[in-house]
Amino acid sequence: MKIMIAALVWGSISAVSLPLGAVIGLWSNPARKLTSALMAFGGGALLFALTIELFAHSLDNSNDVDDIRIILATITGAVLGGLLFEGLNQVLNNRGAFLRKPSLIKKHILKVKRIRAKNMIRALSKVRILQLLPAKEVVQLIPHVKISRFPAGATIFSQGDIASELYFIVKGVVQVIRVSDSDTKIIAELRDGDIFGEIALISDMPRTATIRALTDITVCTIHKIEFEHLIKQSPAIREASSRLVKERLQDIQIKDKSLVHEAKEWEESALGNLDRLSMSFTEKELNHEIKEYAGGSAALSIWLGIALDGIPESLIIGILVVIAATSGTSISLAFIAGVFLANLPEAMSSAVTMKRQGTGFGRIFWMWMSLCVMTGLGALVGALIFPAHPEGTMRYAISAIEGIAGGAMLTMIAETMLPEAFEQGGGTIVGLSTLVGFLAALSVKIVSF
Repeated sequence: MKIMIAALVWGSISAVSLPLGAVIGLWSNPARKLTSALMAFGGGALLFALTIELFAHSLDNSNDVDDIRIILATITGAVLGGLLFEGLNQVLNNRGAFLRKPSLIKKHILKVKRIRAKNMIRALSKVRILQLLPAKEVVQLIPHVKISRFPAGATIFSQGDIASELYFIVKGVVQVIRVSDSDTKIIAELRDGDIFGEIALISDMPRTATIRALTDITVCTIHKIEFEHLIKQSPAIREASSRLVKERLQDIQIKDKSLVHEAKEWEESALGNLDRLSMSFTEKELNHEIKEYAGGSAALSIWLGIALDGIPESLIIGILVVIAATSGTSISLAFIAGVFLANLPEAMSSAVTMKRQGTGFGRIFWMWMSLCVMTGLGALVGALIFPAHPEGTMRYAISAIEGIAGGAMLTMIAETMLPEAFEQGGGTIVGLSTLVGFLAALSVKIVSF
């Protein structure tokens, strides 16, 4: 019973920084470099504690009984733990849990932008007038693409307007309307993945039709100014564009197998060059992503995401309490301090994001407090499932459980903690703080001997 109570207490102590960090984040504006240093320090301490306190324990057990199968069970468990964490993390991130950390928000935005860029290239490859341009050069336009949104019923442009932009439909439906002397006709409907207005990039012809939003739509736009700038920088595009205008290819479509084959080659070449481009995002895009996922479901996903980060931590704390009790040593203070310091900046940044979504102070605080309670209970469960003196096949099961918890946590550190430290402060401070955290944990371990 004493071991269970000790696990509950240490687990709660390590996680009390969650509600504390949330309050600090909501009431103040902590410096990014301080947040970065704390997170990196915690990551370094956790890396030491995992390698020395947890995985070394399996190595000691293997040596004691001269059984390599204990090591194999630990390794297998670590792989499974890493895969399990990564899978669950992806599922939750797809539902809004990425909002718990700025680094994950950035990663999500860049992922979405790259998917949109690839879809745009696939659409552009079917436009003959652009397909004849060098794919490697045209891809340089992708980072300059802008996002625009129009409500249902809005006119994007009218027949006869001066042409200046190409449009790629991300989401929604538009009508193509042509007006003649006698009547007005809807000649087409375009939807997700379609493009319109491509002639604007290579000629000064006025718009030949009116485009009206049938539903709320989101479009990517490439402006003629950007295209003309690229032409000035690229002799290949300048030459090809001049040829296109002279040959008056405005109405050419892909009709035969040879042109389809050329389009496929152009698409593959463009996609290959797209992978070499670096994407960026603006503060406006970040704020839009936060607002788009605003609501109860996103807050729940954030809560579940942070709970996922804390599950392996709490289980390991319970396991370390049992190891300390059976070996006659004290609990690894380095690991407790590492978890505490890692939780503090995570809670600060996530609470600020939740506030920007419109979540109230009380709800934020109690969500983080519930995570503190869950961590304590998780540590108790870890101590409960970890017997003091496992025998027979139970040794392998316990080693596998240790490996699962350790593998999940190592994956979490590499996937979320250190990237977040770089996102908050970046540069030298992360590397040095991680080193200091590792050495501080080593010092605590030496002193406790």
